[in-house]
Amino acid sequence: MTVFRAMGTTCRIVAPTHDLAAHGQELVYGLERMWSRFDEASEISAINATDGQLCIVSSPTYELISLAELARTVTGGQFNPLMLDQLTTLGYDRSWELMSPIDEPAQSLGPGSRSPIQLFPDMNAIRLPAGTRFDPGGIGKGLAGDMVAAALLEQGAHSAQVELGGDVRLAGPGWGSEGWRVVIDDSDHGVGEAATLSIASGGVATSSVVRRRWRCGDIDAHHLIDASTGVPAVTDLDAVTVAGPTLWWAEVAAKVALMGGSAAARRFLADHEMTGVLVSGAQSARYEVVTSERVLA
Repeated sequence: MTVFRAMGTTCRIVAPTHDLAAHGQELVYGLERMWSRFDEASEISAINATDGQLCIVSSPTYELISLAELARTVTGGQFNPLMLDQLTTLGYDRSWELMSPIDEPAQSLGPGSRSPIQLFPDMNAIRLPAGTRFDPGGIGKGLAGDMVAAALLEQGAHSAQVELGGDVRLAGPGWGSEGWRVVIDDSDHGVGEAATLSIASGGVATSSVVRRRWRCGDIDAHHLIDASTGVPAVTDLDAVTVAGPTLWWAEVAAKVALMGGSAAARRFLADHEMTGVLVSGAQSARYEVVTSERVLA
């Protein structure tokens, strides 16, 4: 096992040997260098500087951007990876540990672009709509977990557990006889008891509007921007945890479910046959488990 800091959070990799865990750690570092929007030398920063020009990218980055565009299509635009300018206008333009209250009045750039990201698979190239920038955000962290877990299995690991902050990718048979059991601790959302999800394999991702909040002028901002308005989403939920076949898709689903609010979240999870835990602190903090037999062990 190895524990380290990357992607703005605490990470942990559990693998059969220390060498395999260390290899997974190096892979996470490599993907962070490639995808961080806060690193001017990253591939994502280079893409965001092209202003609508055709850009040939690495295979991992092409996969990230193509999956993000797929997610936008599948969610009907509720997930939009081109909201970076709206986010930075509200002050989230630096690593989270460097954030501080913003004194200037809050501004909005309006809704996100509806223009698609053009994909050219034969040449590993993409073209962002002019005037937009790509935000890897949670989907980047989720895909990193998927890629690292797959790489560890290819290197001979029978099973692997890749945790990136509040998200975890579980690959191969579980360590115990009953498969993988994921304990969801929502104590920082005011929930006193923990929920437990049992899955055969896949990803479990949590999205929250409590953990990353800051003052921007006269508003209390958070990092989940509603693509239809360009401002932080208004929701009756504090957090959503979703289990899915992959961590990148669980990340997308958790974000969309949280932004939509409790009623829309139930419909979204049911429509996509996913299991989720909805946390609401509007009155007394509590959680609700929305289940789908397809992802349960």
